[in-house]
Order: sequence, then structure tokens, then C-alpha cells
Amino acid sequence: MSTWVRRAAGAAALVTATAGLAACGSDDDTADVGDATGAETSAFAEQDGAEVRDAAAAAMGELESLRVTGELTVDGEQISIDLASSSGGDCTGTIGVDGADAEVLSAGGETWFRPSEEFWRAQGGAQADQIIELVDGRWVVLGGDEGFAELCDLDQLLEELLDEADEGTTYETGEVSDVDGVSAVAVVSTDEDGEVSTGYIAVEEPHLLLRIEKTEGEEPGTVDFSEFDEPVEVEAPAADDTVDLDNL
Repeated sequence: MSTWVRRAAGAAALVTATAGLAACGSDDDTADVGDATGAETSAFAEQDGAEVRDAAAAAMGELESLRVTGELTVDGEQISIDLASSSGGDCTGTIGVDGADAEVLSAGGETWFRPSEEFWRAQGGAQADQIIELVDGRWVVLGGDEGFAELCDLDQLLEELLDEADEGTTYETGEVSDVDGVSAVAVVSTDEDGEVSTGYIAVEEPHLLLRIEKTEGEEPGTVDFSEFDEPVEVEAPAADDTVDLDNL
């Protein structure tokens, strides 16, 4: 029952890790990153693209929690994501496929999801009505589903983000712009296959990755990072509000 969940989670995690900090940007909740008002291009923004990327990797590696939001296309499907996750593996938020959403919750090494009726009907096929009746609005147990590991465990997600770039990937420093009140330097990466991503890294310390963006090609998408080091409060659902489909 969770095949599509693994695909959606894996796709979102993959895009957030595209080209290892290849592209970046900002979110409304990044006020603590730095004020762009009157900011001038600094020496940081004049560095080589790879150096800017490395600085962002170092800053992101210090985080204990963050929020990931985005819209992307994977294998022809429209994937949306809005999840807050921590280094302890806790996360909470939603994942959507083609406009139908499912809530996601992970705590203490266990994971649950609660799809909307629209989601079940879109993904459940001929069994949708039966599944909806069996689940009855409860959280579905996924246990320690590996499909969510990189998405709900910040350490694993950042491990992907902080990996050194593949050989053949180039980084070019672009212009500095005001991104939702934050002064950010553009970084354009081109991999060995010619795939191009563009994004932004905070000019002021900490030099956090704010957005990954791809506007060209068949699978465009934008993924924002925000709410850096803000608490991720997650409470496991009550036992009588969960259902394990494998046991039915």
C-alpha cells in the first residue's frame, strides 16, 4: 500500500539533493539569516561558485532542524512537499501527488501517514473504496519505512546535500539579489549531462542554502529550506487512531 509513498518521498528527497547544493533560494521564514535591506555585494558573493557551495555545505551541516517546502515534477507527476524534520528523525507535514495530499508523521523511529479521501481515490485504484472504509480516517502505520528515511531524518537528508559534487559538475557564481528580504548569491551548476540548476545562498553568515530551483527541462521544480533550527514538535498518534494495513 505504501509504494506510491516511497516514490513520492524518494522523489522529493532526490530533488532536494540535486547536484549537492546546486541551487538555492529563500523563504518567508528566513529572517534570522540576514537582512538584505541596503546590503551590498560582499567578498563572499565574489568567490568561486564551488567555494560558495562549500560554505553553504558547512553552514547546513550545523543544523538540528529545518522545514522543506516545494513543488516539483517527477516521472510526469506533480509532487508537493511541506515537511519540518529534525536530526532526531522526527518530522511532520504533508506530501501531495497531483493535487491530492497526505499528512506525514514520524517519531521515535516510527512513521505514519494519513491520506485525504482524494488521495486514496487517486492512488488506491479499484481498492480505494475498501481502503477508505478500512482506514476510516485513521493514521496508517508505516513503521520504520526506509522510503521516508532521507526525508524525515535531517541527518540523512543533509548527508545527501553535503556530499561532494560529482566529477564534471561545474559551479558558477551569479548575481546577488534580494530574495524575500534576504541577500542571496546565485549559484548556477551544470552537471556532466548538461542539466542546469540555479539558486541562491545567503550572503550573510550563516551561509545557508535557501532554495533549490530548476526551471528548464522536463522535470522543473523548486524546493525551499526555512525555519532553521526551530523546534519540531511531534507527538505519535494514539493507538486507537492508527491502523496497520498489513494486519488487515
